[in-house]
Amino acid sequence: MGDERAGERNFIDSNIFLYAVQAHPQFGKVSKEILKRVDKGEKAVTSLINLAEICWWLERHGKRNQIEDELGLITSILNLEIVPLAHEDFLLASRLVKQYGIDFNDCLILAVMRRIGVKEIYSNDPDFDKVEWLKREFK
Repeated sequence: MGDERAGERNFIDSNIFLYAVQAHPQFGKVSKEILKRVDKGEKAVTSLINLAEICWWLERHGKRNQIEDELGLITSILNLEIVPLAHEDFLLASRLVKQYGIDFNDCLILAVMRRIGVKEIYSNDPDFDKVEWLKREFK
């Protein structure tokens, strides 16, 4: 096969989706490229907390009427798995907040990633760099 990463998945943080759908002037192009790679065959995963964050962001910025369309676009991306949250994710996230000193939602993402065995994340959030077992990419 030649691809040593075959079978591996990267987690996609909320900011990647938001930069892409909102055509962010600085980060939109990179984010769209990441999503195109996933749509063309790269395996990726995100979670329900990320979908909720996207909805909250759209609502907070007066774009409530775009939520359905944006969710439709995200859920139509081929090779993107959307994983549910589990109650144990919340318990682990509460411990990770103390350990890493980053916000709860990011720790909830870390808890999901640990549960499903994913150690790489596409994100523009430098808080993830505090996590020694995690590799963050934004390219």
